[in-house]
Amino acid sequence: MRKFILFFLLSTSMFAHDLHHHVSQERATVVTFSFGSVDSYAFQKYEVYAPEAKIPFSVGRTDRLSRVLFMPDKSGLWRVKVMSDDGHGAVVDVDIDESMHMTHYSQSLYEKFQKIFVGLAFIFAIFALIYMLKRRKKGQE
Repeated sequence: MRKFILFFLLSTSMFAHDLHHHVSQERATVVTFSFGSVDSYAFQKYEVYAPEAKIPFSVGRTDRLSRVLFMPDKSGLWRVKVMSDDGHGAVVDVDIDESMHMTHYSQSLYEKFQKIFVGLAFIFAIFALIYMLKRRKKGQE
């Protein structure tokens, strides 16, 4: 009987180090980073902070498609910090509501004023073209 109990105890302890896993498909918050349309931000360090937390909720590296994915467990303002070895980085604040959906996220100055920048550049290009055409006409006279 002792051998049986000893065998039982030893055999159950063998499974104590078995790593269990569970696969599910749930809604995640995805933040994608890039340097424009051509340069990726793949495999760079990131930290995700839960609302009012000092210790990161998640740390790791962006995936091959330059994305940070996380699944918030409470509502509030989540902070995603990315940083590369050469010093480039960003901080994005993502507001998560009670149903765990994103309601708002912080944008860079360029993203906020992109339409204004493009409009001003377009107007500047038109006036530069008109100036160059007038100057060419004066040179031909």
